[in-house]
Amino acid sequence: MSVGIRLQYPPFTRLAGSSVSGGDVSPPVHDAAFAISRLSAEFTDRTIEAHFSHHLLPQTKEQLRTTLLFCAAVYLVFAITDVLALGLSPLSLMLFGCRAAVAVVAVASCVTNHLHPHSVGRVYLTASVTEIVGMLAFAPIVLARPAELSWHAMSMGLMVLVVYLYIPNRLLYALAIGVISTLVFIAVALVTGRLTGQEQLTMVMLLSLANCFGFIAARRYNIIRREEFRVQSVLKNLSERDPLTGCHNRRYLQQELLNMELSRARRFRLSVAVIACDIDYFKSVNDTYGHAAGDRVLVAFATLLRGMIRENVDNLIRFGGEEFLLVLPETDLAGAVHLAERMRAALSTMTTETTPGKSVGVTASFGVTSVNFANVAARFPQEAVIELADQLLYAAKRDGRNTVKALEFYGRPGLHVASRAVG
Repeated sequence: MSVGIRLQYPPFTRLAGSSVSGGDVSPPVHDAAFAISRLSAEFTDRTIEAHFSHHLLPQTKEQLRTTLLFCAAVYLVFAITDVLALGLSPLSLMLFGCRAAVAVVAVASCVTNHLHPHSVGRVYLTASVTEIVGMLAFAPIVLARPAELSWHAMSMGLMVLVVYLYIPNRLLYALAIGVISTLVFIAVALVTGRLTGQEQLTMVMLLSLANCFGFIAARRYNIIRREEFRVQSVLKNLSERDPLTGCHNRRYLQQELLNMELSRARRFRLSVAVIACDIDYFKSVNDTYGHAAGDRVLVAFATLLRGMIRENVDNLIRFGGEEFLLVLPETDLAGAVHLAERMRAALSTMTTETTPGKSVGVTASFGVTSVNFANVAARFPQEAVIELADQLLYAAKRDGRNTVKALEFYGRPGLHVASRAVG
């Protein structure tokens, strides 16, 4: 495509850009998609559960680190009770070794999570391993000090509550560790034979209650946190999406998306293309068929555009009214023009049913620009790229509509299309 456009350049103004790391652009979300399992207290959709876990990962790691280090310190401090009960004997030294093993595993878990800052699964693994080692280390303490079995039962109840409520882990993992540890403790207590039948029954009931209340409280806490995440996600989605078409809105484009994509392209010296497109004579559609029919045409147009771009790579924005904008990362001018031509041709052959038995066909005009940061080092306002694409769009309108106009952007803001573009 040849393009004949005379440009006027106002004085250049430099605008310092900020570096923004690229990231996944979340798809449209719906409240019904955030169903929570009543047993596991997790989102039934594994993708949403993964987003939730990564969203809270820094907070989860900090809570895990604090709890593990505190529990390790408590385990070591309580070695004093071993010495008071057994004296400085080989047995008390053996118990100190068990307590030290718990502290070592807890510290190793913290170090492991620090070295792997983005792994959710590793957080749950280290939490589970530390809990299991802590419970196993408690068994020899009970066997070495059977006369204090009632106190050990109280300690076991507290440890079970810590597993459920204070060490962040998946609820079903905590349930398995809490129940199995309780059964092992009860078996060890029965082996010692120090409790009467009534005392044994009381101990079993109290430990069962500790597990039940711990599970119920942990489940409620997990559900509340996910409900908060659901509300935040839905509200964020509503603030970023056009409710009619499901496209990103202008606010999201200007506040987040465009700056993010331009910064990433600048950092890696890539190209970014922008396509502005507008339905031709859309007012006549509303006037002739009604606004409900116009809405159907807009939805059909957005669906067509969305179906022709790369999922989770390209971005479709409803810029306003019947105008849409596409931001295409790693796309040069030729690739963007080719896509725009395909979209124009597909739309010109498509019809939208407005009422049963009645359909309407529309066309659209396209303005295409691209900036190649391998050749452009100058800073410029992000709006300059949109401005040029918009000017090219209206050049296409002036040139008869249902056409594509394109021009490379070389980093000079405030461009003005001063003559007719030639397609």
